[in-house]
Amino acid sequence: MAEDFNSKPYASSFTPVSIAIYKAGDDSQPYANIVTLVTHVQYHESVLWPAYGATMVVFDNAENLMANMPIQGFERVEMKVIDAKEEEFNFKFRVWKVANRISAERRQIYTLCLISEEGLVNEGIRVNRVLSGNTDSVVKTILNDYLKVSELDSEPSATTVRMIPAKKTPFTVIRSLCHKTVSSDTYKSKSSSESSGSATSASSDVRSTDAQKSSGTAGYFFFQTNKGYVFKSIDKLCKQGEEQLKKFSYTPGKTTDESLNKIQEVIFGAEIDIMQKMREGSYSSIVCFFNINTGKYEEYVYSLKDTWNDMEHLGSQTKLPVGQSTLSEYPTRVMSTIVNHENWYNGNGVASNEDKDLGEQDATNMFPDWQKQYLSQGLARLGIMFNQELTISITGHLELCAGDKVEIRINNQVPDVDREDEVWDPEHSGTYLIKKLNHQFDIANQNVYTVLELIRDSYGIKDKDTKIN
Repeated sequence: MAEDFNSKPYASSFTPVSIAIYKAGDDSQPYANIVTLVTHVQYHESVLWPAYGATMVVFDNAENLMANMPIQGFERVEMKVIDAKEEEFNFKFRVWKVANRISAERRQIYTLCLISEEGLVNEGIRVNRVLSGNTDSVVKTILNDYLKVSELDSEPSATTVRMIPAKKTPFTVIRSLCHKTVSSDTYKSKSSSESSGSATSASSDVRSTDAQKSSGTAGYFFFQTNKGYVFKSIDKLCKQGEEQLKKFSYTPGKTTDESLNKIQEVIFGAEIDIMQKMREGSYSSIVCFFNINTGKYEEYVYSLKDTWNDMEHLGSQTKLPVGQSTLSEYPTRVMSTIVNHENWYNGNGVASNEDKDLGEQDATNMFPDWQKQYLSQGLARLGIMFNQELTISITGHLELCAGDKVEIRINNQVPDVDREDEVWDPEHSGTYLIKKLNHQFDIANQNVYTVLELIRDSYGIKDKDTKIN
């Protein structure tokens, strides 16, 4: 591990102020400041994880913490550091595992596996009561009542739910809501003739016209950063923060550039894996519903091309590429679920399955067939966010968080003559979302670098034409 850190000459300096460890059950004062015992720390957070975590390598040649504390799990660990820009950062964890322990000649090396307190407490809690209301308010209730989290950076939702979690963990319940939650900013009801989805019965291939549908886009991320919890739509994360984008550039071979915003290494990941996207139903899918209360069977067909223009995109593509548009004509995934008619009903009183009882109610108070449609649309929205992936290594940027957007410029890999017209790669440069970040701290040598895993749904630099169609 030490070789990995020392092989990064571009790592920026930082000051490790303290690493305090507390005895389990006693948070009144630290048991010890172990900053001189820790050699390396790897901190990580992701938009796909509901809790951040870290690993901490301890070279224990004097304290013998394993025996004298002892370390048995749930110990509190707090790390305080100051970066190269003189900004202070605090990280708080709980110990959940001790790994890779080696002992010899009164010295021992081991790794403390760390996680946020909420991530650890979550494993021992089950939600066992009826939850109802707008999705974002339900998420707030779960976090506050079960995990004692009072602060949440959330986005209002148009989706209402009524559910019995059946003793699932808080994180499991919240994550189950992500793919079927619709932002209030994108929701707008419209008639079935204008609908972005379609409904068919078991005995007919004709699109149903007896229910109101909705446009808009589903799909939320729920995750934790060092700043707190976030529950926001994918569209919101793609749209926000344009004026505050961190900018990084990559120019191979120019090692004399010591800028903190220079990309040191680039690894291109998967790009447009059509086979995988087809299997996931990202382009088109069929969702089969059987209502145990009414005995009614329905099939909802989703096509990406019908909702593409309703989405926020990170690249410059204004329309769905031709190939993906063609694939959207053919459902490639079939999903099925059993629903409870009463649970899908948002109005007051007992739900009725009679059309005559619907009256002139607002679409959000009807039997929300549109919510069913969003089950597949939300999964597709998540899937296409991984159309383009890459990983970059930069100097330590501790202010960055998962879910932030960054703007990168990658040197155009064409002959020098052509590069004069276009210095930067026009299709791979642009705005990306941070899916995952990893801060690599070399405590002993007091340097740190950051690895960012980036994703986006479309190619190109915004406000510039793309050749991809």
